[in-house]
Amino acid sequence: MRWIRIALPLVVIVAGLGWILARGLNGSLVYFLTPTELLRGGAGAPGQQVRVGGQVVPGSATDMPGGVRFMLSDGTTTVPVVDTGEIPPLFRQGIGVIVEGQYGTDGVVHATTLFVKHSADYRPPAPGVTPTVADLGPG
Repeated sequence: MRWIRIALPLVVIVAGLGWILARGLNGSLVYFLTPTELLRGGAGAPGQQVRVGGQVVPGSATDMPGGVRFMLSDGTTTVPVVDTGEIPPLFRQGIGVIVEGQYGTDGVVHATTLFVKHSADYRPPAPGVTPTVADLGPG
């Protein structure tokens, strides 16, 4: 009987901590839709905020005043994107990106944020070479 008085509060505390942990993790996970999921209605009605990920179709990126226009593909479906936010220096044709913005009634993702997937490979400078500010990119 004495172990029940100890075990029951411990079970309640552990369950409460588990619930708090699960709710905290659920709120911090970041998902994105593929162009196929977006066009199948995964984002809901046009005009809603979306996060879409895929590859920049080679040859599709064109600079425009205040941003860039390109096609985003998941290998099956392609969706046009107009990004008016700041373009990361690593942005180029054929690279993986995630865009955040609104899916318009015109069928275009009007992005304000662009995340570029980059390699996780670290290559240190050659022996005796000191990196310059130009090697570090814009700061």
